[in-house]
Amino acid sequence: MSGIAVLEPAASPSPDLGAVKARQQGAWSSGDYAVVGTTLQIVGEQLCEAMELRPGSKVLDVAAGNGNMTLAAARRWCT
Repeated sequence: MSGIAVLEPAASPSPDLGAVKARQQGAWSSGDYAVVGTTLQIVGEQLCEAMELRPGSKVLDVAAGNGNMTLAAARRWCT
């Protein structure tokens, strides 16, 4: 008898995709995302106005949000 033990990895259970989808649908249907999206777009426009961005202004998007401010800057011909 040897002193070496061989451990087999435990089989991981398959996720219940139906339950995952149900939880996702519940989360997405719990809020009024049309209002949230519109609000974020308005805030992006207001930020550009507050920063007085003009055509040719340089803007760096560091992926810290949803991109609405960057889109507002692009509409102002910023690069």
